[in-house]
Amino acid sequence: MKTQGKFIDEKIIIEKPKEIGRLFNKSHFGKPLSGNKLELDLIESCFLLDEDKISIKKDEIKINFEKLVCIASEKIKNFDIKYIVFKELKNRGCSIKLYNDLKGVTFSDYKKEFFVCVFSENSFFDVKETIDIIFRVAKKNAKLWFAVVDCEGDVTYYDVSIIDFKGFNKKANYSKNKGFLFENSVIVFDEKLKDNLFEKEFFGKPFGSGLRLSYAESLYLSDEKILDIKNIKEIDISRKDFVKKIIDIDPMFDDRFKVYCDLKKRGLVTKTGFKFGTDFRCYTRNPDEIHAEYLVHIIDEKFKSAWSEMSRAIRLAHSVNKEIIFACVEKNKIEYIKFGRLRP
Repeated sequence: MKTQGKFIDEKIIIEKPKEIGRLFNKSHFGKPLSGNKLELDLIESCFLLDEDKISIKKDEIKINFEKLVCIASEKIKNFDIKYIVFKELKNRGCSIKLYNDLKGVTFSDYKKEFFVCVFSENSFFDVKETIDIIFRVAKKNAKLWFAVVDCEGDVTYYDVSIIDFKGFNKKANYSKNKGFLFENSVIVFDEKLKDNLFEKEFFGKPFGSGLRLSYAESLYLSDEKILDIKNIKEIDISRKDFVKKIIDIDPMFDDRFKVYCDLKKRGLVTKTGFKFGTDFRCYTRNPDEIHAEYLVHIIDEKFKSAWSEMSRAIRLAHSVNKEIIFACVEKNKIEYIKFGRLRP
């Protein structure tokens, strides 16, 4: 016999103790009320009605799935995509329910070990909102999942977190020498310095008998008092003029350099990520021994993006067995946000 539910004041109420025990104690549906009753929310009720496990009446008139969905859609914003995620996770064995105590969060599991934010593929990823949610969920010692529903109703899940990642590459000492600034790079010709830079910390790439450095590598080495930047006539180039030249070519260089320096401090070998469509690729150890583990994409605190673009970046990273990290540059800090593909 089906569970009987009454539609009262926009809520579905279960009154029989046996049915309450089966729904709440065994399957974690609903919220207990005084008087030994159980209140089901509209998403739970639609699910149970769709599964043919409940019958709902209002003033003795039976409410079908179509009617209940229309009612729920008026009461719950983005009901359709929330219902899709709820149904899929319930069918995967997750005991979840609507959660309204954290802004931006849609569901929590019964034990509040993880929280789920539901998005449509037509909505936008907002980094500021995401960081806020991550920190609020972290205070509850819980995991955060993002569920993005596409136009056909398929769901892609991401495990989202702030990552404090580090490498094992140690900073070395070098004898100071000069590097020549060309249109697209700086080249070091001193044999000892260029060999040490390449072998000890994997700076640059061989360029004939010299070593070709990126702008970020060159400025970093200049700031570390290892490299004097000169033009081809061996005239010193000031840091200010060097940075101005770089920014004329790369307006985002300031943020890029902040992240580069921070990654170096973390002991990560940091190289361009251009071939992967990101700013950097990072190695925790010797690049001759391992592949890059991380791809780092730099964004600012106002960054917003279509979920299709986020999906493309995350998918590409996972297709080459790397983790994608979004480095959000704020005024005085950098937050690293990791997106991992998830199979609940």
